[in-house]
Amino acid sequence: MEIYAILACVHEVESQNRMERYVSICSDSQAALKALKAVKTYPLVYECQRALNDISIRQVVGLLWVLGHVRKRGNEIADELPNG
Repeated sequence: MEIYAILACVHEVESQNRMERYVSICSDSQAALKALKAVKTYPLVYECQRALNDISIRQVVGLLWVLGHVRKRGNEIADELPNG
C-alpha cells in the first residue's frame, strides 16, 4: 500500500506539470523505501521505480523517511485520506 501511495504522489506531480526544481516525497514506511532501492523487485515496485526515474529527468526527487503517527500535520492529513 505504501508503494502505491508513493506512486500516486508521482502521478500527482506529473499531472500538476509545475516548474519546481525539487520534489520531496515522504513516507513513514522504511520497507517501502528499501524496496524502491532494490534491483530485483515486484511489478508494482518496478512501476514506481520507473515513474520516479521519469520525473527525475525534470526534477530532483527526494524520498524521505518520516516517523509515522506522531501528531505531525502531514501524517494526520494522510491518515484522513481514503485508504489512509
